[in-house]
Amino acid sequence: MHTRRELLVGTSALLAAPAVPILAAPLAPGEFVGREGMRLVSGGRPYRYAGTNMWYAAYLGASAPYGNRDRLRRELDRVAELGIQSVRILGSSENSPLKNSVTPTFRDQSRNYSRTLLEGLDFALAEMGKRNIKAVIYLANFWEWSGGFMTYLYWTNGGHYINM
Repeated sequence: MHTRRELLVGTSALLAAPAVPILAAPLAPGEFVGREGMRLVSGGRPYRYAGTNMWYAAYLGASAPYGNRDRLRRELDRVAELGIQSVRILGSSENSPLKNSVTPTFRDQSRNYSRTLLEGLDFALAEMGKRNIKAVIYLANFWEWSGGFMTYLYWTNGGHYINM
């Protein structure tokens, strides 16, 4: 009997399989992705993003009650075993008045950042580097659960927001 997670990962891998022939060759450790014109490049070669989402990596990497570095290592090992070379991770979240928003957050309205989560992000990036996995770090989005743009509007417009 397979677990739900195994079925989801397997299905995702099968759906991504048609993209495999267009992916660039494996990247050498330490190479950053840059831009040449309208193309992403790494090590002088085209870089095409095909990966997975692990928004919570910094949270697992944190030395805090909600952190779980062993789980992070296991999940990154599995990602690497599947041949996934890019992972999208959360690099900022905002303390928000919105329902269902994540807590703790990377920052609050005073622009103070959580040292614990920044260290968790650093740990996650170091573990990804050991496995030659690139990180696509997103700093803001439209999802209210992470604070997002609605929280920035709340901070700047006198406290008005739409609670999704």
